[in-house]
Amino acid sequence: MQERVIIPLEEFPEEGLLIEGEANGALFGIDNTGAQSVGPLSYSLEAQLYETELVLRGSISAPFRMRCDRCLREFDYTVEIDELTISCDVRGKVAADVTEDLREEILLELPGYPKCEISGLECEINDTFCDFRLDKDPHSGVNSATPSGNSVWDALDDFPRK
Repeated sequence: MQERVIIPLEEFPEEGLLIEGEANGALFGIDNTGAQSVGPLSYSLEAQLYETELVLRGSISAPFRMRCDRCLREFDYTVEIDELTISCDVRGKVAADVTEDLREEILLELPGYPKCEISGLECEINDTFCDFRLDKDPHSGVNSATPSGNSVWDALDDFPRK
């Protein structure tokens, strides 16, 4: 498995080049409790050289282990980008290292607040600590009126208006 994704530019075929393979998942540089890389970066890219510009089109994917922000359960999630297009300036270079470009595209697709639902699982909220989901039923059955029957907001009506 490769550590870097490097495309040789010398004797580059005029019709382009198909580049497929895997690069070590350690290139993502993340290993925290919220997200961990658990596999390689897979890529299938068509490379085309236009004078001083290298254009890559294709798909990339990488598996991660995420932790749900609601229930703290770990789940597997694969970032997949099917219609990727990257352009690199290769003026004066004999090879193009596109590792950082591919890494950035994957990291930008990672969810900021991962939830079990993105992997098809149902989130299991721990009822011991109450259910603080934003998408819960808005009708909780709690009456907002005080024991006198007045709403707790009625006191605001007594303030003078300017």
